[in-house]
Amino acid sequence: MNIDYHMHTTLSDGHNSHEEMVLTAIEKGFDEIGFSDHFCIKQPCKWAVDASSIGQLEEKIIEMREKYGEQINILFGIEVDYFSDRQEEIRKSLQQFNFDYIIGSVHFLDDWNYDTDKSRYAEFSSDFLYEWYFRELQNAAKSGLFDIMAHPDLIKKFKIWPETSKKQLFEETAGIFANSGVAFELNTSGKDRPCGEFFPGNELLEAFFKAGVPVTMGSDSHMKEQIGRHFGEARTILKKIGYTNITRYRNRKQETVTI
Repeated sequence: MNIDYHMHTTLSDGHNSHEEMVLTAIEKGFDEIGFSDHFCIKQPCKWAVDASSIGQLEEKIIEMREKYGEQINILFGIEVDYFSDRQEEIRKSLQQFNFDYIIGSVHFLDDWNYDTDKSRYAEFSSDFLYEWYFRELQNAAKSGLFDIMAHPDLIKKFKIWPETSKKQLFEETAGIFANSGVAFELNTSGKDRPCGEFFPGNELLEAFFKAGVPVTMGSDSHMKEQIGRHFGEARTILKKIGYTNITRYRNRKQETVTI
């Protein structure tokens, strides 16, 4: 089954409309897609909707299902920025909507959006950044807010490589994911980032597999041409690691399908 659960539209920081994305996914032969526009509780945030705008995201999904639901399954997802001190506020903002899945992301370390702002990297060692980032990722997984954790080693985006082995940190993170019941996505956008490899890389991917953490697929597409990018290579890697199934969602419940 061909699925892509991570895509953005003009309602957050994407370049195409929902309809343009749907039509392209149909053309590319996808069976199921999920929209996951950004929601950030901390405002202003120019690339994410605020709590009052989540309803607009749901309205677009309903519209697309009515028009194209017989040709492709269209799921209502959302990508949510995690802040450990605002968990309950995030929970209350999301609870009234009928999501198929909720993706959790760590784009901020305290108030620093390390994902786009490169100005502070020189302040810290890479090892320190990995420890900081993965503690936040672990807390996000344990929060119960999320079904899927996005791009789980995003801290490497700008070629930030650790000075020492992170095998123990990766195994610890995988164990927390498994105990928390969250899946992770193999996010193929990393191939087109400075780091030049998928999120997660092979070492963390192997730790997830050994811990029994479910996996799903996401292109993190911000334009229609990126839907399903590098998925052939991604499936090959998953099978080589040992995965035989990927996870899909309905009403925040997991199902598995063959890769």
